[in-house]
Amino acid sequence: MILGETVAVMDAHCPSFMSETAPRSEADLVAACRAGRRDAFDELVSRHYDRIYRLAYSMAGAGAAGDLAQETFLAAVKSFANFRGEAQLATWLISILRNQYSLWLRGRRKWSLAPLEGEGERLPAPEPRGIEKGVREILDRVKELPEDLRTTLVLFYVDGLRYAEIAQAMECPIGTVRSRLFEARERLKKLCEKTEA
Repeated sequence: MILGETVAVMDAHCPSFMSETAPRSEADLVAACRAGRRDAFDELVSRHYDRIYRLAYSMAGAGAAGDLAQETFLAAVKSFANFRGEAQLATWLISILRNQYSLWLRGRRKWSLAPLEGEGERLPAPEPRGIEKGVREILDRVKELPEDLRTTLVLFYVDGLRYAEIAQAMECPIGTVRSRLFEARERLKKLCEKTEA
């Protein structure tokens, strides 16, 4: 079999997003998503899911992180026509996640008083593997920070975003990002000192 026939056979059996040789540029990805191409949405999710999930995990914990990430991408699909391209896709998705988190909190408050039948019968979630005890303790302290401080901290230290990108994602001035990072570090130090004492 010659090379051309091999490629044709592979193209016939592989989904279109797998047969592409290079990822799309962000502008091409946006255009393809606006056109409703499934392969573009698949690429969008594969590029940004890890970051969105990590941030959702830091906001709401393991139980709700997957749902929040999924709701974020569903909301993005529904509102792609409104994406102006002034922000990067990643910062736009983070803004959507923050809105989804706010909706989740409202729903949680609304329904938290209604007990579910058999609620005590659930098994606890298993401990995550591969996280050292010290790191787990710090992550637990991070969850005690207010949402705006926690989100800023995670975006800067875990996702490696720059001040300007965080400001854009959180819709606040760069100075606010700097002050939130400072306050988050100070509060985290105090929380860790309390735990050690």
